[in-house]
Amino acid sequence: MPCRYYFWTLILILANCATFSPRRSEFEKGLEFYQQANFLEATKLFRSYYVKHPSSDTTLYYLYDCYRRLNQPEQEIRILEQLVNINSKDENVYLKLFYYYRKTARYDNLYELLIHLAPPIKSILDEHYTLTRRLYAEIITGAAERSKLSDPVVFTVSKGYLPTYPDGKFYGNDTITNGNLIILLDRLIDPVYPQKFLVLKNISAHSFLYLPYMRLIHLGIIEFDPELNPGECASITMAVKAVANLKNRGFFD
Repeated sequence: MPCRYYFWTLILILANCATFSPRRSEFEKGLEFYQQANFLEATKLFRSYYVKHPSSDTTLYYLYDCYRRLNQPEQEIRILEQLVNINSKDENVYLKLFYYYRKTARYDNLYELLIHLAPPIKSILDEHYTLTRRLYAEIITGAAERSKLSDPVVFTVSKGYLPTYPDGKFYGNDTITNGNLIILLDRLIDPVYPQKFLVLKNISAHSFLYLPYMRLIHLGIIEFDPELNPGECASITMAVKAVANLKNRGFFD
């Protein structure tokens, strides 16, 4: 066989080998940069890969960690929001976003996050955080239409949504109990007379909390819980649901 045939045969073999040899994806290239601690280059490749593979939550986790290491909190928030949008089951995604929204005073985003949480995540959030006066003010501020630039304490106190203490101070770190929440919600609604009076295990019919609680149930602001203990800490979930019901009635418009 002439030499030229050997040459072309070799070219064809090499071409076929190149065709079937695996090519590294942008994710794999990004992972290599990530392992080398070159997080800036890694983000470029991970982002490009994610555009073509939007169902890859693994890519988003790597992107989040890159931005965290690069100290870019705005990008961290965007990645966490993308994970929420694809219905991530990772509780840490929601806990971190909850923290960031509060830290950056994005109370409207905080409110939207809380009202759309799935039941399992709601329970986890209630386990990790307690309802304080400050957080309750932030939830109301997020629900209100005309409060986007307001400090939550100033806004809620000035509107009469939350009272100060007798000494004129707010004490935002104070925990809100179920009994406190009943009184705080009742002062926002009309003093209607409830149609039904239900039996409660931990609240006597002679208690000053009984009528306000029945009124809130009658108006559909909160759900009836026969086991409710007024001395226990109120859950964030209960407060958010109550604020959402008030908002749906046009209270915070």
